[in-house]
Amino acid sequence: MVGEFKSEWDKSYKNKDNYIFYPHEEIIRFISKYIRKRVGLDEFIDQCEINESTKVLDFGCGIGRHMRLLYEFGLNARGFDLSSEAITVAKNNFSSLGMGEVSKKLDVANITNLPYESGEFDFMLSHGVIDSMPIEVAQKGFLELYRTLKKGGYIFFDVIGVDDPSLSNTREDSKYRIVTESHEQGTVQSYFDLDIVHNLLGKMFEVVEFYNIKKYCKLQKTLASRYYVIAKKI
Repeated sequence: MVGEFKSEWDKSYKNKDNYIFYPHEEIIRFISKYIRKRVGLDEFIDQCEINESTKVLDFGCGIGRHMRLLYEFGLNARGFDLSSEAITVAKNNFSSLGMGEVSKKLDVANITNLPYESGEFDFMLSHGVIDSMPIEVAQKGFLELYRTLKKGGYIFFDVIGVDDPSLSNTREDSKYRIVTESHEQGTVQSYFDLDIVHNLLGKMFEVVEFYNIKKYCKLQKTLASRYYVIAKKI
């Protein structure tokens, strides 16, 4: 099982399964703590040295919700997604908003073969991306993320935990499942624990933050579990 599921993700975006317009709160937290904190409508406090050459990569950008956030923070960002459907929607949305310059910074690309220079980016971020591919694809993808991130640069990503109840629908020894529900049907969902995350990062990155957020629904008596990782390129 080594496919990237491009056609399935294109179908999912055509079905508008992933039309998310608002940034994830943990992405905002990462940007505010490590890159730039917003303290007014047009006022920011830089958390490190920021200049025109400072670049941020939104990997697996979908229809561009975090690209828009990075633009609003005045940051030089690029984004890519495996789904050409997602990138088309994102470009059309930004053009409609009068943000055509952002449209030019969006690419259709495979995480295992990125069209960027080595050491091009100072920061990288994503939400709900790494666990939406087979783990072996994620491992190859991290080699590319490592290549294109500057030494000392920071990366933020999150993954669904092995203690999430949706994993119970698979074999006991499995760490992935093919989604059968109508939402994102046919795509892959991978599950992670501490060891899998550390294997993903290898000796390439130093873990700076690693935290687990669990949400328990009392009505349905279900638990959702995600791991959030901030790492620094060694």
